[in-house]
Amino acid sequence: MNLLAKIVMFPDRPDIAIQSWLLTDEGFVSEGNAEEMLALPVIALVPPENVVVRWHHHEALAPRQAEAAARIDAGTASINAADLHIVAREADGITISASIDGELFENGLRYLKAAGFDPDQVWPMGLALPANEGKAVRAELGDLKVIRAGNRLFPDEPGLSAIIADGMEIGDIAESDLARYLGAALREAPLDLRSGQFAKKSARAVLDRSKLKLAGIVFALGLLFSLLLALATFLKIDAAIAREDERALAAARKLAPEIASAAEAPVRLEQILVARGGGNRSLTIAASAIWRSMQQADGATLRDMRFGKDKVLNITVIAATIDPVNKLLIDLQQKGYKVTATASQEANGMNAVAITVRAP
Repeated sequence: MNLLAKIVMFPDRPDIAIQSWLLTDEGFVSEGNAEEMLALPVIALVPPENVVVRWHHHEALAPRQAEAAARIDAGTASINAADLHIVAREADGITISASIDGELFENGLRYLKAAGFDPDQVWPMGLALPANEGKAVRAELGDLKVIRAGNRLFPDEPGLSAIIADGMEIGDIAESDLARYLGAALREAPLDLRSGQFAKKSARAVLDRSKLKLAGIVFALGLLFSLLLALATFLKIDAAIAREDERALAAARKLAPEIASAAEAPVRLEQILVARGGGNRSLTIAASAIWRSMQQADGATLRDMRFGKDKVLNITVIAATIDPVNKLLIDLQQKGYKVTATASQEANGMNAVAITVRAP
């Protein structure tokens, strides 16, 4: 046996005893597991004497238009339309409206809340019953009885029910069948009076909390992806720097094979320059400029480097095309260095360019 919902009768006065049941997939029970009961939806049933249910024919209209037209029809058919709470619903081409006195409905919700019930939905009692062709059905729950004869819902009144049913045979519905009909209606409410100004605010808050939770998850995922992207970018840059350091170290070792690292290269090259009488960091300034400019010249490789007594740095750059070498030369010139270049083609088809660089 599975608990499905709490069922309560909608009160129309404060002194009425609130009747309630636990709906299961087998029938009705009076008690259940307290923890399970907290999670159950609460459904209030309005007796037929307090609500008027009408069927409308607006098949040519869109669902929202049909519902709006049904509310207008229900208000027009009532003497005190301004005092009514009117709800309409279109489903599968059928439009139904329900009209209830607004003050009665507001007071009933207050009486239920005082008794510890805050219904999630409010249905006209009997609307979940089947509309059998040519036959009326009667359901009993607690002290209340309701009859459905086609599209008519009315209370069971001895001596009058047969007249209102137009002579239809009235069959009684077993409690287990009533539970089954109500359980089926939980999947798709026949008509919920708790809407508009009477919509349950706690239900909206739950929805908002769900949206906030979803937004938090999306934000967390976005932050995680941003961190992963930043990490990937950092690793990519770090790898590029490492490659440039390796290229710079290889070039520096052509002058001083004993150099152990790229960080040591500027110091060691300056020592060599001083020993040769260069001084004033003539080599390191020009060499640093070349290494920086090489980063702008993808596809160009520094093959050798020589520093003469005239304080002119000579390098040879090879590339498959002349374009990356041009980028290197332009970048050096924009930095203010005086450069010359002589291009030649090697036997393997590669372009070799001899370049001289003098610090500005």
